[in-house]
Amino acid sequence: MERGCATPRDGRPHQVPIQAIFQLPHGSVVTYRLDTSSWAPEWILVDHELDLLPYRALITTLAHAEHSVSSLLAAAGAAGGQVVYRPSSPRPRPDRTCLPPPLTPPARPPFGSLSAYLRHTPEARQAIRVALAQPLPHPPDAPLVCPPLGADPGLVGTAFDYALRFVVQGLHPEVLPTRGPLVARYAAFQMNRDQVLAAVDEAEHTLGEVVDGLPFGERHARAAVVLASYEVVARTGLFQGLAGFVPAEAWRDVLALVRAVPLEAFRAEQQLILNPHFPAAGRFGGADADLLVDDILIEVKATRHLRLRGEYLQQLSAYLVLDRLAGIRGSDLPVRRLGVYYARHGVLHVLPVRDAFRPGLLPQLVTWFDESLPRARPGK
Repeated sequence: MERGCATPRDGRPHQVPIQAIFQLPHGSVVTYRLDTSSWAPEWILVDHELDLLPYRALITTLAHAEHSVSSLLAAAGAAGGQVVYRPSSPRPRPDRTCLPPPLTPPARPPFGSLSAYLRHTPEARQAIRVALAQPLPHPPDAPLVCPPLGADPGLVGTAFDYALRFVVQGLHPEVLPTRGPLVARYAAFQMNRDQVLAAVDEAEHTLGEVVDGLPFGERHARAAVVLASYEVVARTGLFQGLAGFVPAEAWRDVLALVRAVPLEAFRAEQQLILNPHFPAAGRFGGADADLLVDDILIEVKATRHLRLRGEYLQQLSAYLVLDRLAGIRGSDLPVRRLGVYYARHGVLHVLPVRDAFRPGLLPQLVTWFDESLPRARPGK
């Protein structure tokens, strides 16, 4: 703590703290100016994302505390940190570029999904670009082992997502994975309810054979395409006449993609969550990811291009923000690694979170979205 002279009413000067320097549990150092009751310079100095919540707790505590040495020490202890003295020379800090100002949060989500929010909100994309480290490593060179066979890319990609979840679940017979409801079921709100549920139940039962140890074959690839066709209806309300139809080039493509999966890369040691759901996703209008294997949040891409595209990084960064805001349903671990699985190359490219963002900017990014999105409803 730094101190300065003040003259109380009795005329005798004594030392009072002018600013307090707090070290948070994960190493971040923040400074509080007692003379102005302000943080210098606000929350920019939070270097580690896990210090964001302790930092907010510290702000709240000091807002209602006396400015005495004992209260400062108590506030630091309550936040899991400590009060430290300023080093003899200022601690060097990394060069930073400021994020754009937060947006005025709307009363309700203006778009129906995270991807639509990012597509229509250039300020959000800019905030993510500023926070990301540059340059990020691209995936290693690898041959195209599963060239597209001519089926609709969206249908094949969604079908492979389903297939991969059942295949990965089959790798862990001793683990009860967390899995949300199949999106394909929601087509029942668009079409004949009994028809949809019967078709989805049958396809899910067929894919369940893979979980029980049966090798993935043509029947299972067809079932995955069936689920994908109903999910298209559920998400768009369109193409109802194609629901349940399985083009040959689609199921053959899915079968080839499954056979190219490097199974060892998807083995979990602590937890497996299929189609992860985020409690804070409603603030975007909805969001769900593909896989969470231990602490790796994986997005699956069935593209023929082996590139780390900006849109992939934006999507994964937004998922990470949701994890930092309210976690992932059923997960006991914070996301520590981000992954993109390039299905047509059989390559899982993993980026540690600590390397993917510029020092100190992930907490800022979380705060930017927290201040720019609609408020979370109680109980949500």
